[in-house]
Amino acid sequence: MFPQYVAHSMEGRARLRHPALGEVAVRSAVQKTLGKEKDVLEVRPGSESMLLILKPGVDVASLCQRLEQSVPVLARPQAEVAAELRAEARARRGEQWRSQRGDSSAATRGFSSGSRGDKRNILGISQRKLEVRAMLGVAGVCLASGLSGPKPLHLLAGLAWALMASRHVWVRRKAV
Repeated sequence: MFPQYVAHSMEGRARLRHPALGEVAVRSAVQKTLGKEKDVLEVRPGSESMLLILKPGVDVASLCQRLEQSVPVLARPQAEVAAELRAEARARRGEQWRSQRGDSSAATRGFSSGSRGDKRNILGISQRKLEVRAMLGVAGVCLASGLSGPKPLHLLAGLAWALMASRHVWVRRKAV
């Protein structure tokens, strides 16, 4: 039985896919280990994968067992390794973001945090959510005034809702 990271194995070829193979250190360790194997003719690295060109009749399962002994991260579940790599990347991006921003505290930033478009929060609510809630509120005023209120208020609320909806579609959906 093949390990989970063997994507396919046929006709003297085997494709190994594992998130750990995206790291340079792991990829080079795998290449070095497979380079010592007499049954492996060629190793072609890819993005989180390796293509092995093998001699005919090679037992891929035993080859993978020997590979796991020298590179133990391949024996770990792929989802677990991928989650760790994503967490490390998030932490690295957070450190870069903090170093670029400097030491500004939350008290100096005021009610908004962040510096790019939709990522900014206003009173703890994202701009997109605030925009949609405002549209629903204006639609409610339009409906209520249309059923029982004065007609000028109904027309004004309907116009405001139409403008907000068209802006939402233009900015958020990139089409009209």
